[in-house]
Amino acid sequence: MDDHSESERRDNSQIMHSIGQLTGAVHSMHQGLTARIDDIKSDIRRLEAAQSERMDRIEDSLGKRIDAVETNVGKRIDGIGERVTTLEEENKKLIEKTSRLSALGGGIGGALAAAAVEVIKRL
Repeated sequence: MDDHSESERRDNSQIMHSIGQLTGAVHSMHQGLTARIDDIKSDIRRLEAAQSERMDRIEDSLGKRIDAVETNVGKRIDGIGERVTTLEEENKKLIEKTSRLSALGGGIGGALAAAAVEVIKRL
């Protein structure tokens, strides 16, 4: 029985040794995976930060472009307003001239009609 118990002890010892090796291998794999996961998380954080910076730059650029367009459109609108004001002033002047000419023409027409009546009376 000594041989048998000695053999059992060796078998148990080998099993314990194999379990220890397996535990060490699993522990090493776990550490490796944890390190890779941490690397991936770090990469994701860097990508998110870079994306955020890119979006900030795009927003700034678009904001500047929109401001420039607004300024340009504002200037054009102001220019159109000035043109409309100038045209309205010219229109008022033309209306005044037309009414003066109409009054003058009416006066001349009335005078001619009165003269014609006088000429007809004398005939």
